[in-house]
Amino acid sequence: MGHPFSDRNVLTVAGLSVALFLYSSVTHLIPGYNVVYVPLSLGATLLLAAVATGIGLTPSDLGLERASTTSGLRWGAGATLLAALAIGIAVLVPSFHGLFDDARVNDMSLGLLAYRALVRIPFGTALLEELAFRGVLFGAWQRIARPLTAALGSSVVFGLWHVRPTVDLLEANELAVSAGSRIGTVVAAVAATTVAGLVFCWLRIRSRSLLAPYLAHTAINSFALVGAFIVAG
Repeated sequence: MGHPFSDRNVLTVAGLSVALFLYSSVTHLIPGYNVVYVPLSLGATLLLAAVATGIGLTPSDLGLERASTTSGLRWGAGATLLAALAIGIAVLVPSFHGLFDDARVNDMSLGLLAYRALVRIPFGTALLEELAFRGVLFGAWQRIARPLTAALGSSVVFGLWHVRPTVDLLEANELAVSAGSRIGTVVAAVAATTVAGLVFCWLRIRSRSLLAPYLAHTAINSFALVGAFIVAG
């Protein structure tokens, strides 16, 4: 495990988990949230980097060792190609078009599409989430547990991080109006993103670099958005 099990390390993991869940749950209340989303996320990323330094996490703990850059780029490029292939097939096969249903892309301009795919997702979403979950939280977990347990623990919090975004998606698309269906959909989304988190953790462990899950995360989200735009058009 590399670090001794201690109450302090357990409290660090618990505190990070609660802080991340609260961040995801309340930031949408900030006035002009969509406008300040990217700078807010970049600020949170810098704060997380400072926290990582404060609790003694090393570049190796975070997957940011320079020696692993090539490995991270190689695994990330492979994941990006797989994401492009899978989403491209889904766009071409009509029976998969239901996967792209999202009313938020119906009136989206090409300029807004480019901004979200090239700026908002890579620098506002993937950067913060990868440093948070496959970097800082995963690194903190590894002080008290083996990599598999660390991956599961950080991925569960990653799943819970998506509770609020799932509620927003349901409201935007006027779906699951009954309480039971809304709860069921949110639970399914948490489960799905927990599994996605495990996949990203596998990339992080396999490549020894945060670059691999970062590139994969960016590719999946951006290609899915472009796919939804094409299907809606």
